Amino acid sequence: RAGHPLRHEEREKEVSRESARRSGSRVVTRAERSSSGARGASPRSLGDRRAPWARAASGGVDVSLSSTLPALKPWAEAKVQKCAGAWEKAAALAPNPPIAVVDLVPDEPSSPDGALSGDVEVKKKKKGPFETEFGAFIYDKGYRQLFRALGYPGADAEAALALERLNGCAATLAPRDASSRVVLDVSCGPGIITTRIAAGLRGYDALVASDVSEAMTKRAAEQLDTLAATTQVLRAKQGNDDDVASDASMAPLPAFAAVRADVCALPFADASVAAAHSSAGAHCWPDPMRGFKEIARVLKPGGVFVASTVVLASPIREKYVENGEAADARAYQNGVWDVNTPFWDADAVVEMVRESGLVDVEVLKEDKCFVMIAARKR
Repeated sequence: RAGHPLRHEEREKEVSRESARRSGSRVVTRAERSSSGARGASPRSLGDRRAPWARAASGGVDVSLSSTLPALKPWAEAKVQKCAGAWEKAAALAPNPPIAVVDLVPDEPSSPDGALSGDVEVKKKKKGPFETEFGAFIYDKGYRQLFRALGYPGADAEAALALERLNGCAATLAPRDASSRVVLDVSCGPGIITTRIAAGLRGYDALVASDVSEAMTKRAAEQLDTLAATTQVLRAKQGNDDDVASDASMAPLPAFAAVRADVCALPFADASVAAAHSSAGAHCWPDPMRGFKEIARVLKPGGVFVASTVVLASPIREKYVENGEAADARAYQNGVWDVNTPFWDADAVVEMVRESGLVDVEVLKEDKCFVMIAARKR
């Protein structure tokens, strides 16, 4: 991982010193800001455990690798424990350790019953165009912007629409228990929407960015690192400069984690996340129905799922019907649809999500080929 968080650390110190010099006040340390409640705290003391994933490590801070993750399946927990020691030692020494990217894609089954083993030699498949670091960069800086032609409202507007439902759900969740409120961002890509949602989340303790592509997951982690460092610098300036007005953008950020994971075999335990989100991802999944079922499995009762995806334009559907290739959504899904191909229409997406076991499925917005849906776990 690049060493940019250290530069953020230096920049933060410089801004803090300058602000203190102008105002005649002393620099407030991170430990003091944390103890004063600036970041908030959860029943799991996540406010004191954010250092391993996003912000500064300091004396007395817990650098447990799993501090921000929701409950894991046994095989995933075993994977985390294998690398926990090395990570915790490194994080404890770093002044501002970056978000760790944890690989929790399951190994191939070693027996007919599907038992998992770390001893299985897995053949490396050829990476797709957006699974390389360069591809992730291109997707972030150019390709995703082309989605506007499909009806996508733009990153800010899409995130705002998703946040309205996600934050609304937080207020209706059951009273807090021993577990934290985690939002899972599935198929996060390079973090374009992830960072915007992270900045606007309210009522949650942590956000976990997840993608099956290692390059995409790493880039999302870097974007969350940048968001965390920038927010901390601005908050330091706000705390030392009376001219900087307090606003909602300075609300405490959730803790962050980044996990490489397959949506069709999520490493998280049943009922372990409070909400889930996916932007422009479902049509890229090799088995969308299985992916939706996995999301339904990991959601807590009452948890919400918000997702955007792509559907065929009306003229294209008409062509499929005229040519006899697909008469309806089911025929298209079973005989024509392939990975990274639009779904038939919004109703087809709603039906798949409903079949996964989620309820109250509704279309939040539809424009050209863009569809955003929301659903809830009973």
